[in-house]
Amino acid sequence: MSQQLRPYQIECAERAVERGNLLVAMVMGSGKTPASITALRTLRRQGVIHFGAVFGPLSCMYQWEAEIHRWDPRAKVQVIIGDKRERTRAFRNARRFNYNICSYGAFIYDWDLVKEYLPTDFLVLDEVSAIKGFTAKRSKRAKLLGRRTPVRLGLSGAPVENRPEELFSIMEFVDPTVLGSFDKFDRTFIVRDGWGRPKRYRNLHLIQQRLGPAMYRKSREDIAEWLPKKIEMEMPVVLDRTAMRLHDLIRADLSDAIDKAMAGGVSGGTFDVNAHYGRHETDDHTLMGQVMSRLLAMRMLSSHPHLLRCSAEDFDNLLTRKGSQYANDLMAKGLLDNLPLENAKLDGLLETTAQILDEDKRHKVVVFSYFKPMLAMIGRGIQKSKVGFTTLTGDITSAQERFRRIERFNTEDRCRVFLSSDAGAYGVNLSQGSHLINYDLPWSSGVLAQRVSRIDRTNSAFDQINIIYMYGHQTIEERMFRMLQQKATVARAFIDGEFDIRSGSLKLDLESLREFLDAA
Repeated sequence: MSQQLRPYQIECAERAVERGNLLVAMVMGSGKTPASITALRTLRRQGVIHFGAVFGPLSCMYQWEAEIHRWDPRAKVQVIIGDKRERTRAFRNARRFNYNICSYGAFIYDWDLVKEYLPTDFLVLDEVSAIKGFTAKRSKRAKLLGRRTPVRLGLSGAPVENRPEELFSIMEFVDPTVLGSFDKFDRTFIVRDGWGRPKRYRNLHLIQQRLGPAMYRKSREDIAEWLPKKIEMEMPVVLDRTAMRLHDLIRADLSDAIDKAMAGGVSGGTFDVNAHYGRHETDDHTLMGQVMSRLLAMRMLSSHPHLLRCSAEDFDNLLTRKGSQYANDLMAKGLLDNLPLENAKLDGLLETTAQILDEDKRHKVVVFSYFKPMLAMIGRGIQKSKVGFTTLTGDITSAQERFRRIERFNTEDRCRVFLSSDAGAYGVNLSQGSHLINYDLPWSSGVLAQRVSRIDRTNSAFDQINIIYMYGHQTIEERMFRMLQQKATVARAFIDGEFDIRSGSLKLDLESLREFLDAA
């Protein structure tokens, strides 16, 4: 085996072998997968384990297969994928393979097969924050499967994405004895208000003591000598006056919608933007629907006015039944008529990308956007410059095709731009990327960190990487960026004990959303 583990990876593997159950919480891009495979290889050679399974995002499945062949070449591996008949056949043959690689979807669509056929000498959950929710079906089933598994590894560079309670859910899988009951955890670490919302977090120094050897943690600072230097830049863009006037009108409309929702009995304790935004279909007629539709309209307008027009037109499309009624209402009032066709933000992205690529022929750029139609517009702009690019979104359901696109970016000189929705923010290794541009922002600081870590890796081809955050000046995007910085600080405080944060609620509910808007 030509490659070698770094000292901290060896230490991690030894801890996993010694303990059996471990939360591998090394910073994203640090090489959690090779360390975990090395531990499993050692345990198999010792006769402790023989056959088991790895669960992870769809985009990671073939990457895991490649890493297993690299770090445990004698092991037998199968990726369980395909139609129902193919997956059924694979599960029935699972005991012939040392590693069975599954997507998290198996907990939902193949649960009967998982329970009956999947060997569980060991169980690895990659991007284990996928089970951060207590009530999610895959969380419950992963923990149920874990009860019959002697060796359990949970891998995550950001085990706390929005709320520290997520760490408790993860540890219920890794080792439920470490943190004890949730009631005790809640009383020890969380101070709540009358609505049950976290007001602040306390005793942060105790969380590391409580986790003790059950968590192997390395921050970016701990392994800085093996990571590229990271340069971060903000790129505010001034919106067209017409677009800015509409943005402010929607903002005022949103404030009214929040007041109505709160007056209607929707309390701050029962609504959480992070839980609802972009994850649930919401009727624009409901009070919460009015809040969400206005938030979305402001974000679309900040990214590109065309997104708002498309959403308005899609609402009238009886075939797709997509789009926003609120955007449609704006169009009916003529408020979208005079919006500019050109957009300074998109122009700025294309100009910046061209400059980066012209600067050095080795440079490659990764661009993230929440909106898939925005990625299509960016792609058309890049295509005009004759630059090779590839795109990854949730619409690409084939794990083979996802892997092929990632490999194309990493191996083909001509493919110099990688466009991605947040479907590509997890488990994707884009080590050939020199620059990463966040065209817009997610609500979650954890998702933003996941985006950045696609190129911030120990196997980066560059000594220095550059991260650019684009946002509309004096728009909701700028407020989001400041909030994300604060949330990231609280998450670090909880997992690393770096800061004593007295006001650390990670929720953005109705009351704090109103404060969020008023602070702009």
